[in-house]
Amino acid sequence: MVEPHKHCPVCGNPIPLDERACSKKCAEVLLKNQQRIMRTRLIFYIVLVIFIVVWLFVVLRK
Repeated sequence: MVEPHKHCPVCGNPIPLDERACSKKCAEVLLKNQQRIMRTRLIFYIVLVIFIVVWLFVVLRK
């Protein structure tokens, strides 16, 4: 049987269950990806709020 493990989200190498990445390099790549995702979500929510505000302004102005 194979020992319980998971795989590195960056390169796919098997790692112990308590690790997040297999190396410092993969951990840095993982952190950068997470930061990019958070920035993208923030931009999406800001654009969504701006769209709703403009839409409300147009609808309520009539």
